[in-house]
Order: sequence, then C-alpha cells, then structure tokens
Amino acid sequence: MDRVLAFISCVCLLALPACGDDDGTSLDRGDASPDATTPDAGALPDTGPPGDAGSPVPDDVCARLDLPRDGFDADADGLVFGEPAGDFTVTELDGSTWNLREEWTGCESFVFLIYFPSTYGDALFSTVPEPLVDRSPENAHFFLTSYEESEADRRATMERMSAALEEGFDFLEWTDEQREAARERVHFVVDRVDQIEGSVGPFVTDYIEYMQDSDNRVDLGDRGLIRPPAPFVFGIDREQRWDAGGSLDEFVGGEPRLSMAAYLPHFYDHRAALRHRLEGEEGVEEIVVLDEDVTDRVLTREVTLPDAETMAAFDTLEIDVAVNCPHRSPFACSEWDRIARIELCLDEGCEERRELVRWITPYWRRGLRRWALDASPLLGLLREGGAQTLRVVMGPEWERATERHARVALRLSERGGPRAIGAALAFRGGNLDASYNEREPFAFTPPEGATRVELVTILSGHGQAEGTNCAEWCDHRHRFRVDGTDLEEIASGPGIGSARGCAELAAEGVPPGQWGNWAPQRAYWCPGLPVTPQRVDITDHVTPGSESTLEYAARYRTEAPDGAGGNVDLSAYVVWYE
Repeated sequence: MDRVLAFISCVCLLALPACGDDDGTSLDRGDASPDATTPDAGALPDTGPPGDAGSPVPDDVCARLDLPRDGFDADADGLVFGEPAGDFTVTELDGSTWNLREEWTGCESFVFLIYFPSTYGDALFSTVPEPLVDRSPENAHFFLTSYEESEADRRATMERMSAALEEGFDFLEWTDEQREAARERVHFVVDRVDQIEGSVGPFVTDYIEYMQDSDNRVDLGDRGLIRPPAPFVFGIDREQRWDAGGSLDEFVGGEPRLSMAAYLPHFYDHRAALRHRLEGEEGVEEIVVLDEDVTDRVLTREVTLPDAETMAAFDTLEIDVAVNCPHRSPFACSEWDRIARIELCLDEGCEERRELVRWITPYWRRGLRRWALDASPLLGLLREGGAQTLRVVMGPEWERATERHARVALRLSERGGPRAIGAALAFRGGNLDASYNEREPFAFTPPEGATRVELVTILSGHGQAEGTNCAEWCDHRHRFRVDGTDLEEIASGPGIGSARGCAELAAEGVPPGQWGNWAPQRAYWCPGLPVTPQRVDITDHVTPGSESTLEYAARYRTEAPDGAGGNVDLSAYVVWYE
C-alpha cells in the first residue's frame, strides 16, 4: 500500500489542469451558511415504483420531491466509468451496515470521497464536511471512506470527520429534525475502500491498477505525458452508473474542498430530469443530425426536414445535444472551454450561416453532458423544410483531436405558443475596442399580420485582456434602441467572477469536477452550459408592414468600450411571430 500512496502523491503533484488567469477565494465556515444553497433540479412527475426498489423506506424521498424513479439493475457488474455499478455493502462507524439494493429508491445518487494519506488527502479531509448536505439536494448520499491500512486509523479518521459534521450542524443552527435527516445521508465507512464488499472494492482496485500503468498516460504534446488522476472522488448516478467525479479543487491552483463534491448530485439530477422529460414527451418530430464517434471539431451534415406545410404547424424547436467523452482518463478528453454552436448554412459552401444555438464546452471532463437547447425563436429560418445543411462546431478545427461520441437531434413540436415565421440577423459582435460601436442602424419591416416581434440575442464574452479581464470576466453591457426608444439594457448581472457562480448552476447542466477553472461565473456563460438566448418583446415599438430601425451599442461598465479588450460573440436577430 505504501507504494500506491507514494504514487498517488506523485500523481497529485503532476496533475496539469487547464488554467485561467483569475484567482478564487478560500472556503471557510462562513461560506457554509444556510443561505448558500443550490436549487434542486425541479419537480418532476412520479412515474411509479422502480422495477426493484428494495425494502420500503420510512421517508419516500422520491414521492416527497416528486422525482421519477429508475429500477435497480441486479445484474450490473461494471468496473469502468459509465458502466452500471453493482450492489455493495459498507460498514459504518456505528457498526451498522448499508446496502445499495436494500436502500435503492430509484431517484437518489451516491458520491464517494476517499482519504488517501498524502499531502493532498490531508488537505481535502481537513475541510469542513457540512456543505456536502447543506449544498446538495436531499436525494444525495455521501460515503466518506479511507485507504488507510489500519482499521484503528480508519476509525480515527471517520470519528474526526463525524465530529466535524456535528460541529457544522451547530454552526448552521439546524434543528434536530434537519440534523437527523442529514445524518441519514452521510455515511462514515470503516471498511478500507478497496475492500468494500460488492462492487466498490473491485472498482477502486481496478482503477488504481489502471492509474499505475504507464501505458495509460495521455500524450499532451510538448507538455509531455500525464497520468490519470487519483480517485479522490467518484459517484454512482441516478441511472446506477459509475461517474469519475473529477477535480475537487475550488479553482486552479487552489486547495481541494469536500464541499465541491456537493455539486455532483445536482448534475446527476439534471441528467435524470432531462432524460425522463425527453423520453416522456409525445407529439415530437425528431430529426437526427448526427449520432457517431467524432474527432473533428467542425462537422457539416445534411438533414431532411418535413415539408413546408408540416413545418408551418410547429411552434417549438429544441435541439438535443449529448456529448460523451468515453475515456477513462479525463486528460484524453477535450481540454478547453470552447465556443460550440449549431448553424444553418445558407449557401452551398456554408460561407453564409445563421447561428441557431450556442453552448460552451467543458474543460477536461469525462462522461456524458446533455442539454436541450431552445431554438424556437429561430424556427422561421427553417420554415421551408426539406433538405437543409447544418454546421456543428465544438471548438476550433486546429485543436488537439480527441475522440468523443456526439448526438445532435432537432425536436419539433406544437406546444400552443406563438409560431416564429421569420428572423433577420441585425448585428454580430467583434473585438470590444474603440471601434466596436461604429455600426449603422439596422432597418427591418415586420410583415403585415405579425402578432409579436422580438429582439433575440445570443451573447457571450471571451478573452482576458490585461487590466480589464475582458470580455470573459468583465462587466460589459448592451443597449438596443428601436425607432429612438431605448430597450432595457442587457447585462450579465453582478455575479461576474464570483467564486462559485457557475458551480451553482450544476442543476442546469454545468458538469462539476472539470479539470480547469470551471466554478467561477463568467460574463453571460459557464463552461459546460448552453448560452441562453435573451428575448425582448418589442411588439409595442413597431408597426407590422412598416419599416423600423434598430440601433446597438455596447458599454464597458458604464462607459464606452475604448480599450476594454477581448471579444463579444453576438448574434442579434429581429424575430416575428404569428
């Protein structure tokens, strides 16, 4: 075991996470206040009991939170991330045992944290544990485990962590009922982690053997070879599949924190909620754009839409984007937070394009990320139906090739809302400098019969200019004027640069544990999250059948953007509905 611990210490020192230029802030108990919570994934319909839900539990968390259930897979025997996890049993500090199958409810997730005696392990397990329950959803369990050889040492570690949790309850001023509910979700395990009965022990053993094999290093070119990271955290999601968990560092170069694991169950809830919603929807016409293993960053695909008469009835367009990095080491996945988008080609060579949706790729993170991106305002661009060409971009073409599975599908439906029948591109972005606002007004004429007109913007700021950190980390704002009337200013809000602004959006799809500076809030975006279109109703400012003008200017804070730096990526459309 000493050889393994020495190896793990070396791996921690040699890790090469993707970097940013900003600093974060350390977490102390003052950051663990009762208000520092993350919203749950939202209420979902109860689909009934799972196929094998185990023994009844006094508190049916699935019914109480109105969450759908998944059945227990009794035949699961996977040992690799993404595969089904089998049954397991742990012995807790008080001598009781906890068994996955017996406790399975069908709507919970399970996160394991391992204490490896090492500098990194000591730092991790010296941080406060109560945010694990304070910041996570109620359908999450946490297992604190140890790789220490001696049972006495493992017990001492778990007793210390249990006492720290009780002290945290005092700090949070929780009621007896809250404390008892939290205790049911945190398990202090005295079995050595690689000897846990059932699937967990073999899973950890197999990964450590994989990690130690020099053939599994990833070639980063002129930066050399990098080994897989040590398994300080891993999870079993609501689909009963292993997940890597990733990095527990609050920011690049910062100390690890147990509290960072609290975001994993929110992400698992996001994936489960989206999966159940999309599988349960009726009346959806799905057109698959691609469903294949890819290494290229830019892919062009032809699709065939329904005919124009059929397309005219649809009022909703969602684009289902699922990207899975299957590699066991995250460093074999895509490294950077790149702009990704899906565009409609307007000519044969796809030189002229219109952006339909945008998202930002995560830093190094293995596993599945999935989102349903709303492109309903831009349905007017697709009303002709028939053969269309789409361009899927997941970063620059020159970047290091990495294999991943990508599935993109258009989902057309009727939901009873207004139908977008046309869209005109008014403005694009550019370098945020003294010439950025040198723009001519855009003239447009909504057709007669239009019942609603909107300004729709897809907007994100990028780059880290010296002195301003623009436009990724700075407060840049955007003003539009219709026929001389100012619209409400578009601003990212006061949270830019907040240490965990993006981490708090794990329930919306931000993958936690990215090996990069993923947690802090950016200007209008987060790594691993769709860029939400901003929609402004301008119906009262225009007259259908008559020409109007739209003006646009950006500001850096409250001033002109002279010398702000960086780049604003913008697609601004005028959209009309009937």
